[in-house]
Amino acid sequence: MDKKELKEKFSVKEMDEIKVFTENEEFTGVLLPSSNENSLALKMKSGYNIGIKTENVRKIEKTGEQKKETEEAETKEEKKEVRKIEGLPLILILSTGGTIASRVDYRTGAVKPAIEQEKLITNIPELMETANIESKSVYEMLSENMRFEDYKKIAGEIEKAVKEKKELKGIIVGHGTDTMHYTSAALSFMLENLNVPVILVGSQRSSDRGSSDAAMNLICATEFIAKTDFVGIAICMHENPADDNCVILSGTKSRKMHSSRRDSFKPVNDIAIARINFESRKITYLKEDYPRKKEQGKELVLRNEIEEKTALIKIYPNFTAKQLEFYEKENFKGIVLEGTGLGHAPIGNETEENKKIFEAIRKLSEKSVVVMASQAFFGRIDMNVYSTGKDLLNAGVISAEDMTPETAFIKLAWLLGNFSQEETRKLIGKNLRGEITARSDIRGFEIE
Repeated sequence: MDKKELKEKFSVKEMDEIKVFTENEEFTGVLLPSSNENSLALKMKSGYNIGIKTENVRKIEKTGEQKKETEEAETKEEKKEVRKIEGLPLILILSTGGTIASRVDYRTGAVKPAIEQEKLITNIPELMETANIESKSVYEMLSENMRFEDYKKIAGEIEKAVKEKKELKGIIVGHGTDTMHYTSAALSFMLENLNVPVILVGSQRSSDRGSSDAAMNLICATEFIAKTDFVGIAICMHENPADDNCVILSGTKSRKMHSSRRDSFKPVNDIAIARINFESRKITYLKEDYPRKKEQGKELVLRNEIEEKTALIKIYPNFTAKQLEFYEKENFKGIVLEGTGLGHAPIGNETEENKKIFEAIRKLSEKSVVVMASQAFFGRIDMNVYSTGKDLLNAGVISAEDMTPETAFIKLAWLLGNFSQEETRKLIGKNLRGEITARSDIRGFEIE
């Protein structure tokens, strides 16, 4: 019996709340639209979707009409106000969209950027107990859709807030997790002499789900900003899958390392700046050399130009020279090669194609700034160990030291947007915003 026949037999329709009985189990949820006629898609109360093969279904009971009840609940819901308490620090939340500002679309079972900023705040009363919260929506966008222009807009909003709100203690940027480490790197370079904490916060589950990590991440970020002397760009996410601690991570030395876990963000060649315990709200600093607030700091400078013709290219077996020739032909100004190991590419004399790849890299280096990062993430580039690395250095390729490929890409694009090519070549290997360490922290290498 297929899905259509089951729906007719048990008089249920899509968006109904139903109870599905199989031979040994029963499941309660909302019947979702699905193109698979041999499976029932069910939205569970936990927020997760499951599929049940129609051949295993023994009985279906209708328990309610979800769509109607949801609409009635939203109509009756009282509008809460963001209250302010004298004496509490002021924190601005800038929303850019992403899962943290999303809700489940019960028509499709997917999530969409839809939660109003004020509603997100008032649904987490702990935020208003710690600080006076103001909010502004920059835009509603899933982070994979962001472009360089969007980084410039966020940086502009931060500059405006810092200069206009003298009492501002810090800023939270609600952001999608998929490209949050690109944005944190971009903001780190664009905002020079930043003298307040700006914390990017994401979540792996939408805010209207019972399993969401949004509230804990926001609460911990708020607590940290309210009590810290840290200044600069950082990320706040879960330290581990449990709901016990969040960590503050460097904006230039962190990366999303898992597609769905709550603790998807990890430090790379570094350690976390601080840990916030969710239950006690205790802050434990893990680094001593983090940037601190200066009472008479220099004026904030916004350098938000960024070179569009910059590329991040992954090197892999069977790579061809033609793939690099495209970037030379299109006059790209900067290239980050995500090479292998200590900073290698297939340029040996064993094949004609490898010789062509070397020649293509050499030609690119004459016209553009070519930087070598590593696919290994952890560890640092050392192009003086093997002849391959030395040949690439002689061809004009510059080491990314211990930067992640993503940070090296953003830094190169930013440098080329604000400095000459000659200056970029000198600055790419210098530490500007904590992106390069003289000696990578071995504690930043953790594989579970």
